[in-house]
Amino acid sequence: EVVTICSMLSVDNAIFYRPKEKLVHADNARINFNRAAFGDHIALLNVYTQWADTEYSTQWCFENFIQVRSLKRARDVRDQLLGLFERTEVELKSNPDPIAIRKAITAGYFYNTALLQRSGNYRTIKKPQTVFIHP
Repeated sequence: EVVTICSMLSVDNAIFYRPKEKLVHADNARINFNRAAFGDHIALLNVYTQWADTEYSTQWCFENFIQVRSLKRARDVRDQLLGLFERTEVELKSNPDPIAIRKAITAGYFYNTALLQRSGNYRTIKKPQTVFIHP
């Protein structure tokens, strides 16, 4: 699941589109992918999973205001990542639980955590160095 999310994130924000004449329909379609309110990562996973369930249907993309070219690019990236894992003999485990997926993603952010110091600067936790917040 995380491999799928990574591949979807690799295509930037080019997954959904909003035609001017159908803004409300496009917004509703996007909301439907995030019904359980688990966040954007799980919504992207839902998009890819539902697209795969329809056997990668172009019509399904059109009906849900999703750019098929972006999904095809994400599928290619996903296939490449899975190939790399297979070649390097990384054991893959599947767990469709959204909370477990969120924990796995959050664990990767630990190296980016920083604490605000009295001086007003931020220092990273793992390897203490001064960092700045980008506006």
